[in-house]
Amino acid sequence: MHRLASKVWLVQLITISRLCGGLIFAALAFQPVRPAILIAIYSTAIVTDLLDGYVARRLHVITYFGRVLDLIGDKSLTIISVIYAAACGIDLLPLAVIGTREITTLGGRIITVDGTPLLPTSRLLGGLLAVMVWGNTLFLLLTKQDSRLVRVVNLIYWVASLLSLLTLIHRIYSSFDRIKAALSDEP
Repeated sequence: MHRLASKVWLVQLITISRLCGGLIFAALAFQPVRPAILIAIYSTAIVTDLLDGYVARRLHVITYFGRVLDLIGDKSLTIISVIYAAACGIDLLPLAVIGTREITTLGGRIITVDGTPLLPTSRLLGGLLAVMVWGNTLFLLLTKQDSRLVRVVNLIYWVASLLSLLTLIHRIYSSFDRIKAALSDEP
């Protein structure tokens, strides 16, 4: 049992390091810090997303707490990315759509109805959105001074926001019965 607990903690520490990396990035992103340091911190946070899932599956220590912690880590990093993009002059509407989707899906995946998350997950679409937003943030870190490339970043955020909106609508539509059941349980 002790060995299993240490495996679980290893995975959770990797996930917590993503939360810490995101917070450190957010604290330093608006300070006079070398871009290379920000890129290293942000890249490390991204890598921990890949690493914690891989290690959890490899060690067979997938837990509900771990899934929720991973979800919070992912959504936090995305929200931090959106805030950074807004501070860099990216259009606010696509960032607001992405942020709204992230917060909505966070709540919708933590709430369960009959043991099933209120909003289903899509690893493919969620992964694609993470690649678009997180990759775009890295690209923005690298190209912040070049206005032509920032326009490309802005366009990618618009595409990501459209995809975010479509996936949120699809998730709500496909979960309509669970949402209705959750609302009817309210006093």
